Amino acid sequence: MLSKVAQILSVTLVLCNTAMAGDGRFTLVPSGGSVPFQATCFDDIATAKLLTWREFQETEFENRLRFELDLQSEKYTLELESLEIKLNETIFRYDQKILLRDKEIESLRTIIKKDRKVNLPLAIAGSVVAGIAIGVGTAYAIDKAFQ
Repeated sequence: MLSKVAQILSVTLVLCNTAMAGDGRFTLVPSGGSVPFQATCFDDIATAKLLTWREFQETEFENRLRFELDLQSEKYTLELESLEIKLNETIFRYDQKILLRDKEIESLRTIIKKDRKVNLPLAIAGSVVAGIAIGVGTAYAIDKAFQ
């Protein structure tokens, strides 16, 4: 009796119109049914989803890959721009320090030019000669004054 009911259900499944499911459902056909093996019947939506699943996955993975590559590219671009800003700042600071050093060197040179040290041996010799001349001049003036 159970076998007759299964046969009737199998025949009605084969003879019935195509089942339409809104969410892409599938139905199992038992091995004693109208097909000699266990089969799965899909509606049009489920079949379409199965047929396009590989293309969908490829597209999805390409989109993910493109997103990740763009994200990584933006990350490295940001890091590169940050390093360029740091480099420019360092160059600017270096140039400012060099300018400050050059100004300080120039001011020290001006101070040195103004404050030239006198040649010591020449100053001593000049002082001795001037002292002798003053002494001789004073002695001459005193000698003339008493005559």
